[in-house]
Amino acid sequence: MDIYKKYGICGLRFDIGADGRNLTDLLVFDSLLEKHTWESPIINPTGRYNSPICNDMDSGAVYSFDILDVVFMFHEAHGALAVKAEITNKSNKVIWLNGFTFDAVLDNVEGARFRFPANVPHGSFCASELEELTTVQAGLVNFAVVYDSLSGPLLSILFIDEEEKWGTGIWRQANEIHTAFCAHMEANIGPGETIEVGTMYIKPCIKGVSQLNDIRGFVEQLGFMPTTGGSETSGLMYSCHPYGTMDAGFKSLNEDLFKFAERLPGLLSMGVNYLWLLPVFDHNEDGVYHSNDQDIIDKRYGGEEAARFFGEKAKELGITLMYDYVPHGPHPSHPLALGNPDWCSKKRDGTQHIEWNCVSMDYNHHGYLEYTKNLAAGHARRFNVSGARIDCAMGGLSNWQPLPGKRPSSSSVSAGVKISKAIRDGFLQEGLKPLCLPENFNPIPPYYPVTDVFYGFNLYRVFCEIEPLFKPDPAKYASSLMAWLKDESELMPEGMGKLRFLGNHDTVSWVWQKRRATEIYGTEGAKAMWALIALIDGTPMIYQGDEDPKLYNNPSGPNLVDFFTELFEARKKVAPLKGTEYIETGTPIFAFTRGGKYLALINLGGSEEKYNDYTVPPFGYKLYEVF
Repeated sequence: MDIYKKYGICGLRFDIGADGRNLTDLLVFDSLLEKHTWESPIINPTGRYNSPICNDMDSGAVYSFDILDVVFMFHEAHGALAVKAEITNKSNKVIWLNGFTFDAVLDNVEGARFRFPANVPHGSFCASELEELTTVQAGLVNFAVVYDSLSGPLLSILFIDEEEKWGTGIWRQANEIHTAFCAHMEANIGPGETIEVGTMYIKPCIKGVSQLNDIRGFVEQLGFMPTTGGSETSGLMYSCHPYGTMDAGFKSLNEDLFKFAERLPGLLSMGVNYLWLLPVFDHNEDGVYHSNDQDIIDKRYGGEEAARFFGEKAKELGITLMYDYVPHGPHPSHPLALGNPDWCSKKRDGTQHIEWNCVSMDYNHHGYLEYTKNLAAGHARRFNVSGARIDCAMGGLSNWQPLPGKRPSSSSVSAGVKISKAIRDGFLQEGLKPLCLPENFNPIPPYYPVTDVFYGFNLYRVFCEIEPLFKPDPAKYASSLMAWLKDESELMPEGMGKLRFLGNHDTVSWVWQKRRATEIYGTEGAKAMWALIALIDGTPMIYQGDEDPKLYNNPSGPNLVDFFTELFEARKKVAPLKGTEYIETGTPIFAFTRGGKYLALINLGGSEEKYNDYTVPPFGYKLYEVF
């Protein structure tokens, strides 16, 4: 069977790292040994390769090297060509494997445009305009690339790896386009051993169906469905801590949970439904995200009695309380690490992996999973907790002493899904409808079944990318953001919540913009942006101090309590409605309908603007019942 004729590509290439070199020389070798948990493989093409292109799927393809064999296995899956790779060590020694790259090659570069839907970099790219051998690499773990202007059928190229994270990159070489997915696969493979890695899917779009809806339906057919049985997610989330904010060094309040509970009625009046409490567990002086024993509430915050009081007060007010779990592990000297050495990931030399001055736990370990599930269940019983933000939910560092049936890099995606499920199962065990928010930077399918609200960091990254347009060209800003949101709405599964925020504890203090929204957009501009994230679909979140800058030691900033109260009252009208339909206006007005009933108009510019018969003041918002 000719792959090109049926699937729109001219063949496949690949590369594999083995004993410190890449065997086909497709990519520059990139050692994964010292990567951090948030880093993906770098896709850097050499412009040369020493293996033939694979273009016959009838018999599969076998590639033999001096130390190993690579076998590609093909099958058709719901209208797509599915490609898996099997690696066998044929030598008489242990081989160190370091990354495996699938590369789908197209030879019709003229006119081809591609994008990474619901991811960054945002926007559409013209393949013929790429500088040769210069990669456009997705900024987050990315499972979908779409080509939407080929001479043949529209083409989607997907990758799903249930063991480890991966990098995605596209480059041009002469008249070829290369779409590569590099799995962060690490293993020591013994003589005669075989492992499989990843699955790439090449799928022409079904005629008459939206390309991204087609991908969504395909992913559902593969069995990756959104979770059920969780809490409703249409309210407002507030992220906070009794000692204040990250950008104030957790030194602006210094309240225990007894005192902090006095703030709950005010938050409820402002419209808060879900309260994400940053870690209050016993921790060392490195900070709240360096928890020791998460079963112990730190005495600085009033201990167990204060936590019980706080949880009872939240329940009384109808506020869903979420704890922020930190599964990456404690300081290596803590009894939890010392007493459970098999829970801790090891380097190739057998020493412990350390990150952030903490051990890196292997979330695959059944003992650690049981500990974590019981932790969540215990907090549900003792403190009325029924939800969780899960820190580092993409897993930990590679464990070179893995459990049977696992490879070192299984401590990434495979383990992240397991720890997220363990926490969620702890709440379900107590008969609750959980609200779980894994810190997963991009919505890849393996996480769908364990996620009630997707973290939404991809949208925040888009805000960062297009920020330079906000003041000089608000119309282009609105158009760029709208195009991205349209893609997201069509690609992500129906029923999955999406967190929407302009900043969190990390981004206001030490990463990305390192500023509050009012500093980035100006006070009025920030209000327009908060109106946008509050009125589109999803779960809006504000970070402690957004409403009152005194909470992060800024006495001169604007108090926005009244603004948020009014905005979230307006949001109640549209929150239960399904469906956001975006309307391109060609102006700074960001327009959309909700549920076919309400029209929302948000002016992202500093001058009065008109849309049809409606006038919107500078940086103002209007909500009309029009249908």
